[in-house]
Amino acid sequence: MNYLETLKITFGIIVILSALSVWYQKEVVKSAFSFLATMLGVAALFVLEGADFVAATHLAIYVGGVVVLLLFGIMFVHKMSDDKIISDKQYKLSGISLSILFILFISSWILRENLIQFIPNNHTEKVILSNADTSTLDEIARLFLTDYIIFFELGGILLTIALLGVAVLVGKEK
Repeated sequence: MNYLETLKITFGIIVILSALSVWYQKEVVKSAFSFLATMLGVAALFVLEGADFVAATHLAIYVGGVVVLLLFGIMFVHKMSDDKIISDKQYKLSGISLSILFILFISSWILRENLIQFIPNNHTEKVILSNADTSTLDEIARLFLTDYIIFFELGGILLTIALLGVAVLVGKEK
């Protein structure tokens, strides 16, 4: 086993443990921070697989957007005094059952459509090393900042307006 496989296994374990922590945490803020650790671990796995743009997008959307807004919402709306997540056993049982059914459905679809392609162990490392010089991020960034700059800026303005709208609505309720 080489260092790349060791890193993949390590980050995989981090993702699984932090995702389980999201599930089992009783406090909302700790659950949100566990979700942050999960998303950072998934981004690290994308980097290790050579998907630099997917990793950067994942960081920008989930870590930079969703998790920060989740923490902002929790801290802005709720009192921080021991908010506990209360869940019944029947909901956990139905959630686990639906999750298992979903995983079985997706697995059978992947196997039926023959979507799994086996790659030799040393192929992944060569892909990552060869992608270091030819990143897709440079071309996508060039397009965003030249041809699609108007849409990029309008999206940012729209998100800022939405955030201000939420702040105004929550501020009026208090």
